[in-house]
Amino acid sequence: VYKRQVVGGDDSVPIPMLQALAGTGQKYTILQIDAHIDWRTSHMDEDMGLSSTMRRASEMAHIQRIVQVGARGIGSAHVQDYEDAVSWGAHFVPAQDLHREGVQAALDLIPKGDDIIICLDVDALDPSIIPGVIGRAPGGLSYYQTVDLIKGAAARGRIAAVDVVEFMPEVDVDGLGALVVSRLILCAMGILARQ
Repeated sequence: VYKRQVVGGDDSVPIPMLQALAGTGQKYTILQIDAHIDWRTSHMDEDMGLSSTMRRASEMAHIQRIVQVGARGIGSAHVQDYEDAVSWGAHFVPAQDLHREGVQAALDLIPKGDDIIICLDVDALDPSIIPGVIGRAPGGLSYYQTVDLIKGAAARGRIAAVDVVEFMPEVDVDGLGALVVSRLILCAMGILARQ
């Protein structure tokens, strides 16, 4: 049984984790919780890092579905990046839609029984909750919406792996983001342990 959690780092960290899961012989659905869609071919001449995580995932044969939740505001994606994602078959639930329709709108896009990888970029949460991120944007997810996405994914299928990235302690405010990120990690670990 594969249960993995990767904590820390930037958008380059999930890529080798996703690559390693090819060795399981399973097919996976990614639930990406992020303020950005991360479909750039490269960013600043780097194709295995910032802003290209989901593009790299889409190139892996063991990734069969990508559900992307929480995008909002001005990000690093170009129009062609979004069009490529839609053409590949990625499903989007922007933050505004999630606030209006609830987390079930995203969870319904995950087929029951799937093996799931959760890619959590903490800038998906509102900066009033986690201010220690690179690209703060208003209108982000709440703590409980994020927890409900993780719990809901576990109810839809089996969470095989979780990564938590993009927290920047040096720009955190009064330890608020560190507290929230640590609780999200504990929550994810508990859900994985109980599956």
